Order: sequence, then structure tokens, then C-alpha cells
Amino acid sequence: MRTILLLVTAAILSAGDSPPPALVRLHPLGGKAGTAVQVEILGSRLETATGVEFDCADLIWKQTIQREAGRLTGIVWIEPGAALGGHMLHVRTAQGPSTSLLFNVGQYPAVVESDHRSVPSLPAEIYGRLDGAIDSDLYYFPVKQGERWLFDLRAMEHGSAVEARMILVNHNGERVAFNDDRDHYNENPLIEHTFAEAGIYGVKLDQYRGPRGFTFGKNNGYTLRISALPIIQSIDPLGARRGSQLRLRIDGRAMGSVHRVYLTELRRGEYARMTYPYTMPIHFRPDPPQAAAVSRIEGRILAKTETLIEAAFAIPADAPTGLWRLWTAGPAGVAEGPKLEIGEHPEFAESAIPTQLPSAYTINGQLSKPKERDVYRIAGKAGQPIHVWTLSTQLEAPYLDTVLTLRNLEGKKLAEDDDVVAGWGGLLGNPDSSLFYTPNEDGPLLLEVRDRVNRGGPAYSYRLKFDHRRPGFQLFTTPENFTVKAGSTATLKVHLVREAGFQGEVDVWIEGLPGNPPITAKFRGDHVFEPNADGADMVIPEISFSIAAPPTSGTHPIRILGKAADGSRAEAHTATMIGPIYQGDWNFYRRPVPAITVTTVE
Repeated sequence: MRTILLLVTAAILSAGDSPPPALVRLHPLGGKAGTAVQVEILGSRLETATGVEFDCADLIWKQTIQREAGRLTGIVWIEPGAALGGHMLHVRTAQGPSTSLLFNVGQYPAVVESDHRSVPSLPAEIYGRLDGAIDSDLYYFPVKQGERWLFDLRAMEHGSAVEARMILVNHNGERVAFNDDRDHYNENPLIEHTFAEAGIYGVKLDQYRGPRGFTFGKNNGYTLRISALPIIQSIDPLGARRGSQLRLRIDGRAMGSVHRVYLTELRRGEYARMTYPYTMPIHFRPDPPQAAAVSRIEGRILAKTETLIEAAFAIPADAPTGLWRLWTAGPAGVAEGPKLEIGEHPEFAESAIPTQLPSAYTINGQLSKPKERDVYRIAGKAGQPIHVWTLSTQLEAPYLDTVLTLRNLEGKKLAEDDDVVAGWGGLLGNPDSSLFYTPNEDGPLLLEVRDRVNRGGPAYSYRLKFDHRRPGFQLFTTPENFTVKAGSTATLKVHLVREAGFQGEVDVWIEGLPGNPPITAKFRGDHVFEPNADGADMVIPEISFSIAAPPTSGTHPIRILGKAADGSRAEAHTATMIGPIYQGDWNFYRRPVPAITVTTVE
């Protein structure tokens, strides 16, 4: 991301500003639950590494094999009951904690690229990397006539920066199937194929380099999962209120053998589309120490075919609000589905909206056919703000790009919003919408929801959320791993994110910083947050705080707060950024960090 810099202090930066340890790549990207995995971590300032910490107790750094400034190798033990999917890790060093990477827990026998190019049997999870501009990987495997296999490349959103394309070939090298992006927002390729003839086949992976011919540097690992799992294409509705009964429609393929469905509360390693400003609910808190403690809701299958499952879930009244993930289980293994939201406000289906509505509520809607436009009548009151936003792409719905348009009864357009953040897909953009408007007079208004290019179908579901909040701001800090040497100072940056329509100054201050006097600063009203002209960068205002080392060594949690002239407040958070391609110019896939901390090192 590019930034506008507002300096709080003009002091020359001291030795305390030497960069903390940073991680670049993990290889392999993960391993099978119930096994030990030898991993290699590339980065900088790792020569004093004392171990690796994970976001849970189910992953354990058992042994350090080798350590040097740019590389750390060791053994990771994965408990048999570890949660499937992504987990955060960082390296402990005498220079403080490193930045974070993502380690993925799988369920099938692991094949590491350096050991095999031939896969003896399926299913399997292949862990490889695409090094340099000319590297491509080809794996051969045997199949029987009539077998269906799913080739699922997991890189972007799973801890890697590499974008790849996948080609399925027969024993003569002739192309059988091809895929680049599996849908409009997930750049990982996916091929589903039923083999008409038995034999030896191959799957080839190659980098997508784009018109500039770039590669993805050292963070170029991937997991190729070859399985007979079902494909979950979409769900409807995309959420429910806690304490309610949820009847869920699950559309997909090869789902006839599924015998179990359930939901789990999202762990922080599973967040991906955390673009700023974020409009999906995010929990900045530690994960439970073990998978068994992660909140879970079992479902009941009411009906199923090969392409459809109808399931019922009783959402507990005390279920944590926020994001959850759908899972299905069967003889082929466990398949993850999209996210859904459990909320606390009243919810209505688009066909059953009452005349009298509460101050905050959610409508579960769907653009069920092409060119469909859903229109909702809402009450406007002079001076009372209206805030309307959608959740769809952020919940991993594969296609919908909502546009919200607010009109009066005569059809005059009053306000419109397309994207929360304009830009390129997962690199920067957030195609869900967020609209703010304050009426000048009382009277009914018409809110229209449509797809930007007029598509529709079962996969075009959305959650339309209403409240009366005015536009505000968000704050986040960098670096993620803020450290300062004893007796010196270092620079902590605070960044300002403005919601559409928010203007004015913002006062910022730090609380709980041992050994430091109160530190305050101000963002000016003309410090803007907006996409850059190339559509791939952000202009993000920032303030640099000069932080003196706390008097005692260790890690100290702090709070950074902001207040605007209109009375709105926000607390800063920080996040792990997985990537980037161009050394910081991209708002890439992020995961929330539980707290902002200052670490003093000797």
C-alpha cells in the first residue's frame, strides 16, 4: 500500500528502528493431521530463533534442525484432532517475534514435491512450489475407468502469493481439461473430471504471469489436493439470527454420499477477504487452544440428491455472533463450504418483510434469475441517517457484485454504492456494497439491489443489513510484530481508513504504554483514504509514533484509540498480511491479530 505520511516527531530514527524478523515463505505449506512434518521457513533475522509458536496447542514445534539468518528448518507435530485448514504461526527470536505465515492442516497422505513427481495412489495432498519464471510442475498418477477426481489447488488465500493455472493431460501429453480461476473471486484453479478410460494421467501447474511477466517471488508454495470430495457451490441463506432455526439449501455436485453437515466458528487463520474498510464481522481475539474447544453446531440433513442438500440447524441463543463455516462429511472425507454469518438482530426473508421494522435488521435475499432487481421500501426520516450494506463476496459467494441504489418514489436517484473498496478482486477490492445517506425530509424510499452486470441464479444470494449509523473510520497499525530495543526508540505507524462520506479530523492516542508519557496526534481533514489511479494501490494516511522501550523486557499489550469531531470513536487493530507481490504495494489477504503489543528486546 502507498501512504501519505504525517510525522509526529522529526527525530532521527535510532537503532531501535532496525526491522524485526520477517517471514517470507513456508515449505511445505502444511501436512496431514496426526503426522510430523519437516518444514523450511525463509525470512530475515532468524539466526537467534528459539522456536515457533502457533495459534493453537494442536500444532507443536518439536525440534529445530538448522537456523541461520535467512532460514529456519525444523519438525512440526500435528495432533490427530487438529482443525483442518489454515493456522497462523510466527517465529520467536531474541529480536522479538517475527511476522506471521500460514500453515495448513490436511486430511490425506502428503506428497512433497522434492520427494516425488509420481503420485502412487489417490487421494493425496501434494505440497510444492513454483520457483522462478520458468518453473512448472507435472505430476503423474494412475486412475481407473469411471473414477471422478477433484483437483483443488490451494495457494492464494492459503498462505501463498502464487497465482497458477492447472492443466490435466493424458499419457500422450494431450490436454484433457484446463482451469485458471475457479470463480470470479477465487484465483485458485479447480478441475473436476470423471475419467472415461483407465491409465496414467498428469496434472501440470504453471504460474500465471500476466501482461507484465511478473512472478510471485519466494512466497510461491501451493497444496494440490486430489480427492473425491463433493463440491459445494453455494448456500442460501447466507446466515441466521442466533436462537433461530436455520433451514439451509446447499447446492453443489457429488453430494449424494454426504452423511453429516455442521458449522464451526471461524478461526483467525480462516479469514481471507479482510480488506479495509472491513464490513464483515471480525473477531480480534485468540482462537481456542484446541480444535475441540472451537464452537460447533451440528446440522440435520432433511433431503439430499447429487446436486442439493437441505439441512436444518438449531442456532443456540448463546451462539457467538460473527462468521462461521459450513462443512460436509462423508466417506471421501471432509469438505469445507462457504462462510455464513450468525447475527443478533431480527432477520427476514425477502418475501416476508413486515410493515413495521426495527432499527437494525437483516434481509436474506437472492437475485434468483438474470436481470433481477430486488426493491425494498424503507421509511426515511429527516435527519436520521440510513446505513445499508451487503455481505456476499466476503462470505465466499462466488459471483455476486452488488450495487445498491437509493431512490425516492418519483425514481430520482439519491445515493448509490457499488464496491466497499474499488480495485482488483482479492488483491484490493471488496465488491460488496456499503451505502450511507441522510434524508432531508420524511417519506418512503426505495432501495434497489442488483448485480453490476445483471447476472442471477441460485449462487447470487446476499445479506442486506440495515442500521442508522453515520459513516465513521477505522484504524490499524503496522508493523504487525512491533519491537523496540531496550534503551532506544522505534516507530509504530497508525493508519486511518475512512468510510465513504466520513470527513473531518481524527484525534489518536495510545493507552497502556509502560514508561512513556501520553502520546497523542491528529489526522487532518484533508488526509484522504482512496484507491490510487492505477486501481491496484491505496492512498492510506498514516501517523508515525516514536515509542520508547518499556522499562522491562517482555511483551506489553497497548490500546490505540481515535475520536472524531462528531463524537465517533474507533479502536485500532492490527493484522497479518499474507503476500505481498510488490513488497507492500498491495492490500493483500489479511488475518486479524488478537492484540497490539510492544515487545522489548535486549
